[in-house]
Amino acid sequence: MASLTFSSISRSLPQSAMTARVSDKSSSRKDIGFSLGKRDFGLTVTNVATPQRPVIAVPLPPEKEKYSLERNHVAWTSVRQERWEGELVVQGEIPLWLKGTYLRNGPGMWHIGDYNFRHLFDGYATLVKLHIENGRLIAGHRQIESEAYKAAKANKKLCYREFSEVPKPDNFLSYVGELASLFSGASLTDNANTGVVKLGDGRVVCLTETQKGSIIIDPDTLDTIGRFEYSDTLGGLIHSAHPIVTESEFLTLLPDLVSPGYWVVRMEAGSNERKVIGRVNCRGGPAPGWVHSFPVTEHYVVVPEMSLRYCGQNLLRAEPTPLYKFEWHPDSKAFLHVMCKASGKIVASMEVPLYITFHFINAYEEKDEDGRVIAIIADCCEHNADTTILDKLRLNNLRSFNGQDVLPDARVGRFRIPFDGSEFGELEAALDPDEHGRGMDMCSINPAYLGKMYRYAYACGAKRPCNFPNTLTKLDLVGKKAKNWYEEGAVPSEPFFVARPGATEEDDGVVISIVSERNGEGFAVLLDGSTFEEIARAKFPYGLPYGLHGCWVPKN
Repeated sequence: MASLTFSSISRSLPQSAMTARVSDKSSSRKDIGFSLGKRDFGLTVTNVATPQRPVIAVPLPPEKEKYSLERNHVAWTSVRQERWEGELVVQGEIPLWLKGTYLRNGPGMWHIGDYNFRHLFDGYATLVKLHIENGRLIAGHRQIESEAYKAAKANKKLCYREFSEVPKPDNFLSYVGELASLFSGASLTDNANTGVVKLGDGRVVCLTETQKGSIIIDPDTLDTIGRFEYSDTLGGLIHSAHPIVTESEFLTLLPDLVSPGYWVVRMEAGSNERKVIGRVNCRGGPAPGWVHSFPVTEHYVVVPEMSLRYCGQNLLRAEPTPLYKFEWHPDSKAFLHVMCKASGKIVASMEVPLYITFHFINAYEEKDEDGRVIAIIADCCEHNADTTILDKLRLNNLRSFNGQDVLPDARVGRFRIPFDGSEFGELEAALDPDEHGRGMDMCSINPAYLGKMYRYAYACGAKRPCNFPNTLTKLDLVGKKAKNWYEEGAVPSEPFFVARPGATEEDDGVVISIVSERNGEGFAVLLDGSTFEEIARAKFPYGLPYGLHGCWVPKN
C-alpha cells in the first residue's frame, strides 16, 4: 500500500500550519508536517472534479482569527449547520483498495435556543461520513432525526431526558407526569449519539444506552429511516451502548435494575428478535454496575460488574450529581463473570480489583499445551478506578482548558480470569502507561481478531499537559510499545482500523480518524496501520465537533 516515509515528508511543510509528530518510544522523535502553501513538500495533492451529485452549499467561514486556549475549541462547539456534503481535496494518497464509507457518530449539537447542555454525552447526534473510492473522498454530515431532536427543534426546549439533562417542568403536575413517564420509559431519550454499527444483513443502526435509541440510517444519504424495533418481548429500558456485531449475530447485555443482574442476549443477522443466552446475577451492590461495553472470546461472553452502579435516586433528580445516573460503591466490590455462549452457563465468576472503564478493547482464551482453556484475558481502557473522569467530560471543563494537566491517568488494563476455581482475578497494566502518555480511550482493533489472541490495538492517548486525549496511538501489546501521532492543539476522534482485503498481517490496513483543530478547522486523516505514518489527509470546509464511535461499510 502507499505510504509517506519520514524522509519524504521532511522535505515539505506549509509555514502556516499544522505540525504533526509521530513518536515511537523505541526510537527518536521526528517532526512531520503538511502545507497548504506554495512550496512542494513531497505530498501528492489530488485534483478533484466536481462530484456528480448535489452538493449542499456551505456558508463561507468567517475571517480566521487567532484562537487562544481559553476560547471554545471547535471539538466542543455545536456543529455549524444541520447538514452538508461535498468532495474534499486529498493531500497525500489514499490506497486504491480502500473502497467504502466510514461512518462516525457522536454528540454534535449541545444547545437548544439559548440553553446550553452540561455534558459531552448530552449532545444531539451528528452523523459524519467519509465515502472513499478510487482515491477520492466525499464527506458529509447530518443530524440524526430522533424524536428527541425533532421535539427540541419544534418546541425550542429540551423534551426528553438526556445523559445529564432533564426537561424543566412547567408546574408540579407536569413534574409528576414526567416522573411517571420516566418509569414507563416514555421520557427517556432516543438520541442515538454514541455508536453506529453495520448489521450482518447490511442495515446500519445508530445506538445509545436506551433501547428506544436504536435508529436505522441510510449510510449513503445519512437519512434517518426510522426506529429499529425489537420484535421480542424481553422489555427493559437500557442496554449496552456497544453490542458485539459480526456477520452472523448481534450480542448485547440488558441490565436488570429491578432484580440486579444482566441478561445476555443474541439476535441473528436479518432478525429483530433477541433471544436469551443466559443471565448473570450481580454479586454486590444495590444495582447492576454500568455496562457501557463488554468483550467476548470465541466461546465466551465476559460480563463486567463495576462498582460504578446505576442509581435510581440519581435518575429521579432534576439536577445531576457528579456521577450523574450512577453511584460509586467501592464496598460492593467489582467482578467479572464468564458465560458460555452455547449453553448460557456461568463458567467463572470472580472478584477483581476495582476498575473504571467505558470501553473494553478485546478478549481471548488462554490455552495450555493440550489446547484446553485455562483462563480468559480481557483488555480495557481503564481509568485507575477513578470516577472523576465522568465529571471531567462536562462541557465547561472541556472548554476551559488553560494549559494545566488535568486529564486523569488511564492505562490498558489487562484482566486475567483463571478457570481453576480461583476466588480472585488479576488486573494489571498491559504495557507501561507512559508509552501512551497515561491517557487511554476510544479503541479499535482488526475485526478479524475479535475474541482471538491479538497483538495490536489503536486508541487515543495523551501528550501532556492536556484535559482530554489528544493523540492517536498504536499499541503493540506483545512488544509493550506504543507509537503516537500528535498535532498541537488538535483533538482526534477514535482511530478506526480498516484491514486491507486479503491481508495476512494483523496491522496491514489503514487507520481513519476525524480531527478537530484549535483554530476552528478540521480534517480527516489516514495513517498506515503498520508504520503508523500519515499517508493522507483532507480538510473539511469547517471544523466538526468531536465524535465518538464509527464503523466501516465496505463497497460491495
